[in-house]
Amino acid sequence: MRAGRLRHRITIQSVGSTLDDYGDLSNSWTTLATVWASITPVSGTEADIASELTGISTHSIKIRYRSGVTSQNRIVFGSRTFQIESIKDWNEYKAGKCLELFCKEVTT
Repeated sequence: MRAGRLRHRITIQSVGSTLDDYGDLSNSWTTLATVWASITPVSGTEADIASELTGISTHSIKIRYRSGVTSQNRIVFGSRTFQIESIKDWNEYKAGKCLELFCKEVTT
């Protein structure tokens, strides 16, 4: 994978449960890694979610191979957050060089 195409700095985060001051479990996101990536818009639609018109756009995010990335993680790019829908290891036959993350960004 050529470095010139990886021009976006993204953060890969995982969710974890912690106890708050009142003893209740709350989900919080922790940073797994900050890496370079290429982000390409794939499609966009609108949906009526909870009686509110919401824009849904999908993106393809490519990063260098990194073990441990799952669909339970999320991607943060600036003020935008992407939910990972699926992951494809394009060069599986070459011991993993590139991961393509198919993500969904929901905006209101």
